[in-house]
This record gives sequence, structure tokens and C-alpha cells, in this order.
Amino acid sequence: MPIKIPLEQQLVRLALCTSVPLLLILLWTMVYAGISIWLILLTLLISGGLISYTAYLIHRKLTYQFRSVSNLVSTMAHGDYSLRARRANGSGAVNELTLAVNTLAERLSHQRWESIESQLLLQTIIEHIDVAILALNESGELRLLNPAARTLLKTESSDATSSLQDQLSFLQTVTSGEHQVVELSLGHQQGRFNIHVEEFREAGKQHKLLFITDVRRLLRREENKAWQSLVRVISHEINNSLSPIASLSQTLMRLIQKQPEHIAGREDLLAGLNIISERATGLGQFIDSYKQLAKLPEPQKQPTSIFSMINKVRALLKETTIEIETADDVIIDIDPLQIEQVFINLLKNAVEAMAHTNPRGRIYIAWTVKEAMFQLTLCDEGCGISNLDNMFVPFYSTKKHGTGIGLVLCRQIIEAHDGRITITNQTNAPGCCVRIELPLSLTTLPHARAV
Repeated sequence: MPIKIPLEQQLVRLALCTSVPLLLILLWTMVYAGISIWLILLTLLISGGLISYTAYLIHRKLTYQFRSVSNLVSTMAHGDYSLRARRANGSGAVNELTLAVNTLAERLSHQRWESIESQLLLQTIIEHIDVAILALNESGELRLLNPAARTLLKTESSDATSSLQDQLSFLQTVTSGEHQVVELSLGHQQGRFNIHVEEFREAGKQHKLLFITDVRRLLRREENKAWQSLVRVISHEINNSLSPIASLSQTLMRLIQKQPEHIAGREDLLAGLNIISERATGLGQFIDSYKQLAKLPEPQKQPTSIFSMINKVRALLKETTIEIETADDVIIDIDPLQIEQVFINLLKNAVEAMAHTNPRGRIYIAWTVKEAMFQLTLCDEGCGISNLDNMFVPFYSTKKHGTGIGLVLCRQIIEAHDGRITITNQTNAPGCCVRIELPLSLTTLPHARAV
């Protein structure tokens, strides 16, 4: 195999091949002309030095230019587009090559920053979009999942592929580009989900991109918005009428009270006005209670002890036996005021359910931590619930003086914490059970406590 000579050496040899014959011709001419041998040797020495120095400069200049371009291309190959090759003075092919490489580096640098900005934008959208996004390779292994998918599947690690294989087995029946609405159990959550699958290729291999949307939660969210808008409009219109009615009735009562007592019908008139005032005030308070559905603030989360919160709420119902069946405390990231209101509503409902059928009944509370989820169960020994399907319907109540917002408010608070609340009747005993699930974003701290 022939040895390849570098280009710069070839150019130096070409320059030598051109200059050395000329030098020999000059020396032969001087000898032929009878010039002194010492002058000939001096000419040979000077000419040889000039030729060698010129060859060295040519080799050095070409080597510098080529190595500069080579180093620049090498850095670009490693992803660094910040360097630029120095151009020599004048024009020529080497300068044109240097200019072309510098222009290429500038364009690649610009395209790289555009790509980084696009990736950051896409990553921000994926992390904050309220749609579960998963990427699977051709073997069905999970390669990517966003925070919404982690919340839905109740997993904190993108490497937890083994536990998700069974949950994602339904993908075999979904084709690319197709939308399906199916009943699934994902992350211990039974629900109705819209499934959309797209395919893409990466490194020459086929991958699937999966989009999962909780249809029930979306519909419930729109339903809540509709109820909130309705409550705002109705409460505004009713309050506009109730306020002057209550004010006028009280004013008329004060005016009539100043009149002599012997006036006929005075007491009946006062009684009627008093009823009007009381009903207007009561109706106003009734409307104000519904405003909670439309004005629920965002949860202000902070680390909170479940054991301390349950004990605090239990102290409000000292006449009822409330047994805590869990001895370990758990610290979770919640809004303590909102979750405390949930427990108050649930315990009051349990007490009222036992008031007529089992006044001495007990309430049992237990909790556990499973797969990054806090799970609490509250069971009573009451009469149970006859119509479970309507328990979370706004304004629906089985109580004589119920407003129908207690459980709706509880569900809104729990779902605002990315949790889930369900109510079921006990199968082997009277009463019902409420199950609350909340995600654990902080490390749980178990502490043994005497109950």
C-alpha cells in the first residue's frame, strides 16, 4: 500500500523541485563564466539557506491554516460551535475554506440555540400540560413520562417499567392515530380515559407516543365551572333583592314599634315583618353557603402531621367515639385548613348518620402509605347511603335541612390536592366508608404513637 504524503509536504517538495534546478543552473553558469570558487560557494550557501527558509515558511503557514480548520471542525464534531478559525491576510483558496468553515460554525451555533430553546419550550409544555404523555419503545418499555403521567400512574420513577406493563397492556388494541375512550384502572384509579396513540421513529427504531386524558375529571371540571357560574349569577341576583327586603322590613318594624300599642293589627304586622326579615336573612345565609363552591382558593400546601390534624378534629366531637386504628404518623404536603374542613364535614356526616339508628356507634379512622400515595379510610356504623350515585351532585342532599354542598366541597378540595375521594357502603356491617387518596410529594416520617 503506497504511503500517502501530506498535502503541505507535497507543496514544499514541489517548491523545492522548482527552485533547486534553477539554483543548479545558476551555479553552472557561474562556473562556466570562471567566477571565483569562493563566490560560487557563498552563492550556494545563501541560496540554499533562502530556499530552505522559504520551504519552512510555506510548510509552517499551510500547516497552521489546515490545523486551524481541522481543530475547528473537530470541535464542531464534539458540539462546540464557539471557536472560529483566524483568516490570513489577502485572498485565496485557503482563506475561502476558512471563511466557509467559520460560516458553517456560525450557522450550526445559531441552529443549536434554536434547537435548545425549542426543546426547553417543549419540555415546559410537556411538564405542565394536564395530559399524561408516555413514550414506549418497540419492546413496550417506558422511555419517557411527564409529571401528569406520574400522577395518573402513581409512580415517581421513569424506570418503573415493570409495574406499568400490566397497566399499559391495553395498548395492543389501539392503533396509531386512533382515539379510544375506555374504562381503565390506572394507578389504582378506576376511570374513563381518552387514549390517543401516535408513532415516531428514533435512531431508526419504531416508538409509540401515548396521550391519556381523564375524561371524567375533565367533564367534572366543566360541570363544576358551570355550577360555579350558576351560583355566582343566582346569588348576585337574589342578594340584590334580599338586601333591600331585609333592610325595609327592619325599618318598617322600627317605625311600627314607635306607634301606639292600641293600634289595631299592630302585633300581627310586627310578627309578619319579623318573619319577612328572618326569612330574608336566612335565605341570604343560605345563598352565602353556596358561594363556597365558586370561591374555593388554591391550596396553600405545607408539611402537615395527619395524626395531629385528626386529633384536633376529634376534639370537636368529644361526645362521639372516634377510634384511630393507625399508630404511625405521616407528614404530607397539604393545605391544613382545607383538609381539616374535609375531615370536619365527613365526621359530622358520620355522626348525623348514626344519630337515629345507632347513637352509640363508633367511627373508625385508619391510614397507610402505599406506592407514593397516602390512603385514609373513615368508616361509621350508621345507616349507610341509599343513593351513592348522587352523593357528589351539587345541591343534592338526603338531610332535612341539608344544602348539598358538603361532599361536593370535600371532593373539590381533595381533587385540588391531586387526590381522590370515594364513598361506599360497608358490605359486612352497617354504615359506609369514605376513602381518601393523596399523593406524597414529601418524605413520609413514621413515628410510633400511643392511641
